[in-house]
Amino acid sequence: QTNDWNEALGVNDLIELAKVQDILQRRIRENWMAVGVSMPDPNSVYISYSTKIGPDSVILPNCHLNGNTEIGERCEIGPNSIIEDSVIGEDCKIISSVLEGATLEDRVDVGPFSHLRPSTYLESEVHIGNYVEVKNSSLGKGSKSGHFSYIGDAKVGKNVNIGAGTITCNFDGENKHQTIIEDDVSIGSDTMLVAPVKIGTGSYTGASAVVNRDVPPYHGAIGMPAKVFSKIDAASRQKPK
Repeated sequence: QTNDWNEALGVNDLIELAKVQDILQRRIRENWMAVGVSMPDPNSVYISYSTKIGPDSVILPNCHLNGNTEIGERCEIGPNSIIEDSVIGEDCKIISSVLEGATLEDRVDVGPFSHLRPSTYLESEVHIGNYVEVKNSSLGKGSKSGHFSYIGDAKVGKNVNIGAGTITCNFDGENKHQTIIEDDVSIGSDTMLVAPVKIGTGSYTGASAVVNRDVPPYHGAIGMPAKVFSKIDAASRQKPK
């Protein structure tokens, strides 16, 4: 005996499979909306059975929440985002981006059009802008990568600004190597960080620098390949004659 005739439906071909999937998805979406999750266009949202969503979050159109994904309270997801096996803290915003096996703390924003790959860890208040790819890397509290960058096999400290076009050159053709960027560093646009390499606290790189050796704390790296100067020496070299 059943009180719901849908439970007696058979699945004998892909057409019938799609019909019962639609019924299951409707149940899952209505369950989350009943506990305070907003979906302006629920029919365009796909949510896996094992996904968890906090109250007062908004899931915008054309989003897929797959696998063991967990989303905290007051988040805004989408539109057009795919999130798989990822953990997202509270008050986060993900716009038109793909997350796979990533972990985000609170107040993180990502996108549009960025890709967080497995083993990405973003601490609170990190900003990942458009067309940024992060893989097997961590970014400390308040760090930013606004546009067009690849951050792979890297450990980035707090309050770091990564300029547009920056690449961590982590693969030498045979092995992958780590880039370490300590706190309060400014990475200039189009910088190439040739791993293994370490950028010390409070340092900076000039635009288009190719950094293939460690930069001590409070120094600058300028040129191709980069020459390393103390901040005082670098400032004096840049003064007009």
